[in-house]
Amino acid sequence: MPAKTTFAAFVTSLALAISALAAPATAEAAAGLTLRSATVSSEFVGQVVLRGIPSSLLQYITFTIVPKTGSTAKAISVTYSKAYLVAQRKLGSRVKEATIPIFGLYPGYNNTVRITVKQIYRKAITTTVRMLTAPYSEYFSAATRVDVTPRNKSVPLDYSYMLVKHLNSGLGPMILDIDGNVRWTGRPGMNSQGAYFWNGSIYLDNSEGYSAGSKLFRMDMTGSLTEVADYASEGVWGFHHNYDLGKVGLLIEPNITVDGAVHVESTIFEINKSGAILDRWNITQIVRDAMVAGGDDPSAFVRDGDDWLHINASTYWAAQNTLVISGREDFVIGIGYNDKQIKWILGDLSKAWATYPSLMAYALTMAPGSIAPIGQHAVSITPDGKLMLFDNGYQSFNHSPAGDNHTYSAPRKYAINLATKTATEVWNFKHNESIWSVICSSVYQKGSSYLIDYAHGNDGYLHLVGVGTQDRTAFEYAWPGACWDGWNTSIISLEGLRY
Repeated sequence: MPAKTTFAAFVTSLALAISALAAPATAEAAAGLTLRSATVSSEFVGQVVLRGIPSSLLQYITFTIVPKTGSTAKAISVTYSKAYLVAQRKLGSRVKEATIPIFGLYPGYNNTVRITVKQIYRKAITTTVRMLTAPYSEYFSAATRVDVTPRNKSVPLDYSYMLVKHLNSGLGPMILDIDGNVRWTGRPGMNSQGAYFWNGSIYLDNSEGYSAGSKLFRMDMTGSLTEVADYASEGVWGFHHNYDLGKVGLLIEPNITVDGAVHVESTIFEINKSGAILDRWNITQIVRDAMVAGGDDPSAFVRDGDDWLHINASTYWAAQNTLVISGREDFVIGIGYNDKQIKWILGDLSKAWATYPSLMAYALTMAPGSIAPIGQHAVSITPDGKLMLFDNGYQSFNHSPAGDNHTYSAPRKYAINLATKTATEVWNFKHNESIWSVICSSVYQKGSSYLIDYAHGNDGYLHLVGVGTQDRTAFEYAWPGACWDGWNTSIISLEGLRY
């Protein structure tokens, strides 16, 4: 949302409220429903106030933003329960009035919003409201977008919305739809590097991108911000990189100091919705112990106070009961969720880690024709039980030997066979070997569709690519920029949200 409300935006909002009040009465009037106001507070967010809703009879209220003509993204649709509206003080029993938060509006557009009210013993009543929004001209706007491949409507996708982890211009994360429209921006000053859309809100921190800060927040889609937890007492002095879904909670990546030892980008907490720590993994200690047990001296490899591992993503692999961690500097490593012991390592054998027999004992052998990842990001487990990641193809910054380089970046998918200790590459998307994004970036899958973020392209652009079945490109949008403009982009769903 914009840092300040301009006079023009205020006038637009006021005009909208006046026109909405003058809207013609229809079936809802016969049911006692009247529109009190419809206002917008930003290019993407507004609210509608309805009267004639007895709180004792209300069951739920749903809003749906009607897609633009020609859109392929499914409509944003949100249902608010009576309990939610009461808890948020959006339901006035004395005046029989309900305030309905609206988000995901198209900017610079006279949006059509359908609102459905369901009361006990009565049929659902739907009314239509028009909401005129101001144009949006900042990052990811259509004015700066390059349609490398415009949205190809013949290629269906199993997702409609994308959460871009945006660190530039003082804004937090941003939401785009697959048609290239910006549909939401975070609150100014909360440009956290890590962010995750969880239960209808975005969890993020106050690290402003890279360091400092010990607090976790929840940002609602209306922009309101709630402090969830402060981890200063745990030695946390900053957060970094990604938030990912764990076994029962959310995996977050703090920088911590424990007993005087500084652990840089090598620790993971699993937390619940209230921010309580459910479990933790000190990868520094786990790897150090394994190396000592295997007869190696870890002091030159595992270094307190140094970014020796550089965790940038993690995920829970239910079939293995394993935490899978991407360490950009070294490897992808599987660690037992319960016993916290190394199970396997996948990575480039020309890097420093492979010079230690204690670590090579866990190394997976690459099947013929398979390529090991280098400097990878965004590990995840696909619906068919494979390990997927974005292979950046760029060597280590903090180890010697630093390892090999590729000449392009590619999402890759691997089948891991623990019985034979092999990794077989079963899918990739090379994009004609045309983009080398050496840092940041991501790939995620939903259904049979993929979302790829080449965040730091060697052409000076950030590329977002949607891929459908048979690896057909559904869209490719590009903006001038680099890692901090959209370092990671995940798939989210805004259809059928319930609060």
